[in-house]
Amino acid sequence: MYPELNHFKQMKNEYDADIARAQEKWQQLNKQKEWASTEYEDLLNKYGARNTKVTMEHLTEAKNSYLAAMEKERAAMEHLDELKENRDDRLSEYIKTVYTSRDRELNASKSSMEKKIDQLERLKAEYLMMVQQIQEIHAYRISVEKETNEAINSYHQSYEPKEILPLYPPLARLEIPLSDIQYVFQKGELPGHLNKYLPFNETHSSFSIKKP
Repeated sequence: MYPELNHFKQMKNEYDADIARAQEKWQQLNKQKEWASTEYEDLLNKYGARNTKVTMEHLTEAKNSYLAAMEKERAAMEHLDELKENRDDRLSEYIKTVYTSRDRELNASKSSMEKKIDQLERLKAEYLMMVQQIQEIHAYRISVEKETNEAINSYHQSYEPKEILPLYPPLARLEIPLSDIQYVFQKGELPGHLNKYLPFNETHSSFSIKKP
């Protein structure tokens, strides 16, 4: 695929990975904050009760732990939001480049496709010329048999005919079956029975466009 799209995918994957890690970190800190909040509220409810062992020092320590956990959770949330914002800004801006590059690739591939279609038209003409040559050769074989027969008969000899086979190769073999065309479009490769006619590297060549 073209480099700009690969770069877009790479950037998105990197941002998504960073966001996933930040999301996991925030979830951990959020749980810690909730645990610290629960502990502080529990101590606060017990403080002042008869026979309680909870002191102001315990409350202060629990409160400070809760406030610290809340600050860490808030910072993690801000970092997560910042990553998402950076991702959206960067990718939204780069999408313009992707569209421009997409148009370039589509135009280049369209031009290459039109050239290949034109080449195919020329090959069709060459193909029909070869069919014509086969017909001419076949007609010559018939004329050889016919004129030889006439010449020998004119000498009052019994002619020994040679069997003239039907047009060879059969016309059916000169056609390109629709199934073969569909196979190439669906599989992106030649049908197995045709590979023997082309070198290995040609039968497995991939499409490429020269960059301007």
